[in-house]
Amino acid sequence: MALKRAAVWVACVVLASLTVPAQVAVSGDATPSAGAAASAEKDAFNSAKELGTVDAWNAFLNTYPTGFHADLARAYLKKLNEKPASPAQTQTEAPALPPSSARAGERPCSELSGLRPEHSREPTKITFVNKSGMYRSFMWVDFDGRLQDYGGVNSGDQVTFDTFRTHPWVVATGPGDCLQIFMPAAEPATVELVHLPADDAPQRPAAETREKQPEKQAAPKKKPLVCAKNYKLQNGKCVLLQNCGKNAYRSAEGDCYCNKGYRMQNGKCVWPHDKQGFEVAPWKKSGCKTWQAQCSGGNGKACTKYEENCQVN
Repeated sequence: MALKRAAVWVACVVLASLTVPAQVAVSGDATPSAGAAASAEKDAFNSAKELGTVDAWNAFLNTYPTGFHADLARAYLKKLNEKPASPAQTQTEAPALPPSSARAGERPCSELSGLRPEHSREPTKITFVNKSGMYRSFMWVDFDGRLQDYGGVNSGDQVTFDTFRTHPWVVATGPGDCLQIFMPAAEPATVELVHLPADDAPQRPAAETREKQPEKQAAPKKKPLVCAKNYKLQNGKCVLLQNCGKNAYRSAEGDCYCNKGYRMQNGKCVWPHDKQGFEVAPWKKSGCKTWQAQCSGGNGKACTKYEENCQVN
């Protein structure tokens, strides 16, 4: 609708430029001068140029089909009618970036021992996209050249690290063998990790890559516990033995018990006495029968023991 109104407006301008000289001729009985006609054509051309539409230029050419301005108008009209080239035609396709490069600079693993961060003034990010089909681990090289473990990702996963531009990052196998080293760019960089020839080599066990830990020394064997006199080893401890005295025996726990027929009295095992203070049936004591038999056989020592221990006193 706007284009139609513009075309009508240009047409009106062009007609006005034509009719005004005609009216002057009628009223003044004189023909328009060549200069007035040229000025009107120029004004109509400038009006069409200002609008810059197809309808405006067609309106101008309908009124002024020939001449210098007409040729210019056709040139402008041709330019408007040309279709703009598609971006795919006007721009050359950028070559695909090689895998594992993006905007981060790659360094060989042979330079690892000499790499250090230069400074920490330009913060950036680096993203690793694992398309290698293998597990990848990541390590940051600190200012002392030591490798700091930052974990890893399985194939198909990705990880982003906040870092600085001059800080080296090592991409390694699961056991920790260096595969690639990347230096982050000033802008956040994305690194695509692909399958490498090193992935087809036999993988050494992860245990071999770690520093050998010093073997734990076996705890020194404890010397057997030797208990002092009057103590006995019981359940790994020395237990005080009671002084059981005569006519008693000691249990495994170290407690004292009286022999058969004896009873404990004032901490000693004694044969029972009657009210008069005499031993009750002392011949029943252990050993009395043996001593009596030996005494009958003429053994004087056995007779003495029998008299001392087995007779009523």
